[in-house]
Amino acid sequence: MIRKIDCSILTPEKTLYEGSVGFAVVQAHNGEMGFLYNHAPLVSELGIGEIRLRDENKTDYLVIEGGIVEIRQNKMIILAENAYTKDELNTAEIEKRLKEIDDMQFAPFSKEKYLVKIEEQKLKARLKVAMR
Repeated sequence: MIRKIDCSILTPEKTLYEGSVGFAVVQAHNGEMGFLYNHAPLVSELGIGEIRLRDENKTDYLVIEGGIVEIRQNKMIILAENAYTKDELNTAEIEKRLKEIDDMQFAPFSKEKYLVKIEEQKLKARLKVAMR
């Protein structure tokens, strides 16, 4: 018998995932964190990147764009600012938007350049999951 973690992923608009997983990897603000059964209690800020939820037969891939994760007593809750499942992502649209961003010109150290870089980071994370 595999020991599992109960996992919930929520955004302000919807519940994105409910289920049990044997192993979970999330993108924290400063790198990836992995969770197994009986993980120590933890609360952490999330960054922009991929979430992998693994059980015996498959791996589910999602994109997270900020939020927090809490794990306690084998229950993991992710409260995401924004998140997408692989099925919600369109590779062609993401690539088109990345091309548009690549063609933009900005003054060095401008606020617009900073905001577009964050958008580019989100799009690259979405593309990585969409292409899996």
